[in-house]
Amino acid sequence: MTVAPTLAIPSPAASLFHTATGTAFIDIKIEGHRETHRETWPVRGKQLRAWLRRRYYEETGGALAGEAIRSMVDLLEARAQFDAPERTVHVRVAECQGRIYLDLADKEWRAVEIGADGWRIVSAPPVRFRRAAGMLPLPLPQKGGSIHALARFLNLPTANNFTLAVAWLLATLRPSGPYPLLAVAGEQGSAKTTLTKILRALVDPNPAPARSLPREERDLMIAANNGHILAFDNMSGLPSWLSDALCRLATGSSFALRQLFTDEDEVLFHATRPAMLNGIEDVVCRPDLADRAVFLTLEPISDDRGRPEKDLWDKFEVARPLILGALLDGVVHGLQRLPHIRLEKLPRMADFALWGTACETAFWPPGVLARL
Repeated sequence: MTVAPTLAIPSPAASLFHTATGTAFIDIKIEGHRETHRETWPVRGKQLRAWLRRRYYEETGGALAGEAIRSMVDLLEARAQFDAPERTVHVRVAECQGRIYLDLADKEWRAVEIGADGWRIVSAPPVRFRRAAGMLPLPLPQKGGSIHALARFLNLPTANNFTLAVAWLLATLRPSGPYPLLAVAGEQGSAKTTLTKILRALVDPNPAPARSLPREERDLMIAANNGHILAFDNMSGLPSWLSDALCRLATGSSFALRQLFTDEDEVLFHATRPAMLNGIEDVVCRPDLADRAVFLTLEPISDDRGRPEKDLWDKFEVARPLILGALLDGVVHGLQRLPHIRLEKLPRMADFALWGTACETAFWPPGVLARL
């Protein structure tokens, strides 16, 4: 079958680029319900193949053969790698020229632009986001909310615990690490898993928000490649290899793994991700990881305080846009104050301490975090 040559060349509605590791991507302009928007797809992904089939069908009325698609994908990949610019592709959170961008992961590919002058929803952010499988959309944030509305959905025994939880959430909205690990401990019936799911739902929702322990470092890196926040549920222990890997993930070290089905080739991963884990006991025992962790201890929920989980989630979904808006207000406040923050003594996670101190006066009096 003869392939229309125009399909192999990016039209004005498409442009190619590659990442630092040589992975080819394409920006496609899509006609949406409201307006045209830009989507970013891997050249070897399913979305581009479907788009090529559709364009060929619209132009010729015929079906595009598999061999023709493979040839076009090979050509587009070569052009992306050798003739197109290099760009960075982000998952959920990015930074450009002093502004933070939060991918809403909605059908219109909108993002929230956050700067020292405020936040707003934009349809064409200057950064490129990658939509990994399992990413769920965030609600459109709303102004006028209070961060303290979050407290009624979390079984935290003290105001100090709530302050630490919010500080960790604010840290996840930074475009780069280091990120502290959030370690949640509590007896059975203390709503550890619910807390984990709610915190993740405010920044990086996923249909599998809290997962079981990864079996090997490769599984951890795949999860880090496909999500901004990692959450591990109901852990009874922390293997030494995972403790070391979480340390590196918190600070942004690289991982080198042998490529499958080869003896010599390596696959290099470089990721910095916020992570949280929960268990009945405190599973963070090694001092290097403990220095990078924020600890929360929950108490069992008494029978008179219990409520149906569906009722909790229904009310949380109503409150989520306003809570997210309040979090974004905290980030705006932090961006305003961060250049002026000086600490007498820097702890191990100095960036987290500086950022938390910059943001804290959006919600609390100054010095609250330093006293915890």
